[in-house]
Amino acid sequence: MSFTEHPLRRWAVDEMRLRRFAPVSAHCEIYQVVRLIEPDERSAEDRWLINARPDFNDWTLAARHGSGHTPAGIHFLWERHTEASTLTLIFPDEIPEPVRHEYIQWMENWPGGVVRATQIRVVPDNVSIDADLLAMGISTDEMVCCDINAGIRLWSDFSIHGDGYGRLLITAGNVGEGERGRIIQRVQELGNYRNLALLGFPVVQQYGPQLDQLEHRLSDHARRVASADDDDEILLNDLAAISSELELIRSATGFRLSATAAYAEVAADRLAALDVKPILNFQSLTDFTERRLVPASRTCSVFRQRLGDIADRISGVMHTLDVRIDSRIKAQNLGLMRSMERSTQLQLRLQTLVEGLSVIAAAYYLIGLIAYITKGVSAMKTGFGSDVFIGAVTLPVVLLIYLFVNRLRHKVLKETGEENARIEKP
Repeated sequence: MSFTEHPLRRWAVDEMRLRRFAPVSAHCEIYQVVRLIEPDERSAEDRWLINARPDFNDWTLAARHGSGHTPAGIHFLWERHTEASTLTLIFPDEIPEPVRHEYIQWMENWPGGVVRATQIRVVPDNVSIDADLLAMGISTDEMVCCDINAGIRLWSDFSIHGDGYGRLLITAGNVGEGERGRIIQRVQELGNYRNLALLGFPVVQQYGPQLDQLEHRLSDHARRVASADDDDEILLNDLAAISSELELIRSATGFRLSATAAYAEVAADRLAALDVKPILNFQSLTDFTERRLVPASRTCSVFRQRLGDIADRISGVMHTLDVRIDSRIKAQNLGLMRSMERSTQLQLRLQTLVEGLSVIAAAYYLIGLIAYITKGVSAMKTGFGSDVFIGAVTLPVVLLIYLFVNRLRHKVLKETGEENARIEKP
């Protein structure tokens, strides 16, 4: 091989070839079981698959699928899904009952819980159909009967019989063994995915009342937020509790509801691919499937939508509460700033008063000094009155001291403003 192969190329090819059904003869019996396998049961499943299997001369096994074949014509198919495993045994009509029992017992003792178990009998035609229905125990009261691909006709009451299996009777139709196997595979996948999809409905029924209560509490909380009668901290704590309970419900139901949507979509695809043609006086496969699957899947879809809507409503109430709290904090900060401004103005006035008094005090002491100097000069030079000189210099000295103090104050304010401007720069 001269080219470089992508590491996922072979995985993609194997994935496309994974769900192949074995050829189905015109007269045979098929047993299929679908089991939900918990993560801690996977190792037990692997051991049972490898160590406890009956004889197969042709055996292949991979990580997610396996198959076996015997010279007598018994086929075994195993497929591992995300949360389930599908087991299929195909017996030619001539296989004796004791041999069948050994393989069926191995499949019935498989780990995991059974979601669907079916026994399918394929007959060449519908000549002795009444006897075949009676032999399989299919009730005619609520029987589903319709034609599907390639002229194949299907009968079933879709109920669980005493041995735990459902019953399907299928005619061989005008088709080869390979195509017949693919058609039967579609029928089985329709039933399997239908049952898996319906697993989400009990979850919705379980958590529906809790969600109703949560919606009621959220509506009451929104009313309390609008009325503004309660303390914001109490409202915020209550809203956090509602949000936490919602997340618990979403965590508990998220996977199952998502799986239900996916399974229901696949089941609808399989039903469309079967090209069901109803038969007069009988319920068709389409009628039986859509009668309960569609309402159940829509109920699950509505439940998921409600979860999203409640989450959006919680976000809206939270935003309203945050805006109100933020507005209140801003109002408190504005009041605080105004109070600080008034305090600053008062301090400035007091400072101005102190400065005025300081001017008078400084003038008084400076004039006193001048008085002493003048008296000394007068003592040396007679003829000049010191009191007259003191009176003459008093006003200029006061003005001089005021101008000096005022200059110092402006200088300090200027330096402070420049320092603040440097701090505010990004």
